Amino acid sequence: MNEELAALAASGATALVSAMGTDLWQEAKRLMDRVLAQARGSRRNELSAALNRQSTATRGAVDAGAVDYWTEALSQLLDRNRDIAQDVMALASLRTPERPDIVIQVNSATNSGEVFAVQHGTQNFSSGPNSRDSGERP
Repeated sequence: MNEELAALAASGATALVSAMGTDLWQEAKRLMDRVLAQARGSRRNELSAALNRQSTATRGAVDAGAVDYWTEALSQLLDRNRDIAQDVMALASLRTPERPDIVIQVNSATNSGEVFAVQHGTQNFSSGPNSRDSGERP
C-alpha cells in the first residue's frame, strides 16, 4: 500500500472514532457502512459487528486502540479495493463545527456552593438543584 492510501486510512479511522458518541456518529456510521458494503464474507460481518459495538463510546473519548483497529481495517479494505477511496475520503472529511482553539473557563464556588459548567454545549435542567438546609454548611 502506498503512503497516500495509508494516510487516508488513518484519517478515516480517526474521523470515525472521533465521531463516536457525538452528533456526527450517524453520518460516520452511514459512510462506514458504505465502505463495509464492499468487503466480503466474514471480514464484513466482523467489521460490522465492531462498528455497532463502538457506537456506544462516550462523547469526546478517542481511544487510540480503536483508531489503530480501524486504521488497520481501512488499510486492508483499501488494499483490496481502491474504489472505496472516495467513501473513505468522505469519512475522513467529517468535522465537528468549528470551535475556538483556546478556551479559558474559570469556575469557582464559595461557602459550599456548586458549579454546573459546560464547554461547547448546552446544559439543561428539568428542575433546579436541591436546596441545602443552612444547617448542612460547614
